[in-house]
Amino acid sequence: MPILMQIKDDVVQNKFSLDQKTVSIGRGTDNDIQLDDKTVSSNHAWLEFHPADDEHKHEFYRLIDLQSTNGSFVNEEKITEKDIKHNDIVRIGFVSFKYIDENEHRFEETSKVHKSWIPGVYYTKD
Repeated sequence: MPILMQIKDDVVQNKFSLDQKTVSIGRGTDNDIQLDDKTVSSNHAWLEFHPADDEHKHEFYRLIDLQSTNGSFVNEEKITEKDIKHNDIVRIGFVSFKYIDENEHRFEETSKVHKSWIPGVYYTKD
């Protein structure tokens, strides 16, 4: 299941599972993802689910801006409508999200922690 991770300075603030056909984003209380940011319109954008087809081998979401005051952005490109892919950064107002598609997500090898000769100091060889 795809997720939208709210991030700030590369730290995850919140996670939203995308398990509905349409996910609404905005400042209003009637949204699935409600943002407390005055630069976000009451009904700012939608994420719309699309099943796999001839053009797309996996299901995907499309971000649709709902004629918001300040626009919606994917990888800092202002959009009206755009299919989002794994690792894309979606920005609504001053709030940024990272889109993670579990169909595309691959974990890197776990780094091994080594103990140094200095007491209490550990390191990786990366």
